[in-house]
Amino acid sequence: MYEQLRADPRMARLRAARRRPLFRVTGTVTGLYLLTALLANHARDLMGAQIAGPLNVGLLLGLAQCATTVWAALWYARYARTELDPDADRLRVVHQGQGNTR
Repeated sequence: MYEQLRADPRMARLRAARRRPLFRVTGTVTGLYLLTALLANHARDLMGAQIAGPLNVGLLLGLAQCATTVWAALWYARYARTELDPDADRLRVVHQGQGNTR
């Protein structure tokens, strides 16, 4: 069964649909993390600049990192539920309908 499923072009499209946006979102979150780390190491005066009260640029970037990580997880869960799961369900029905059950 696995060989038939692996050879199905719909499965290849499903794998590609899973990876394509994941790289963009992961790159964004990782890029923000690296930017924060580089600024913390090389631009200490900037990171320590006060914005409002006890809030400084470094703390704001740290909070933004947490927010983007949560956003990425929620976004991918929604994307998988609305875009990937229906295609996977259709593919499962087709292959189980051919008598290929576990």
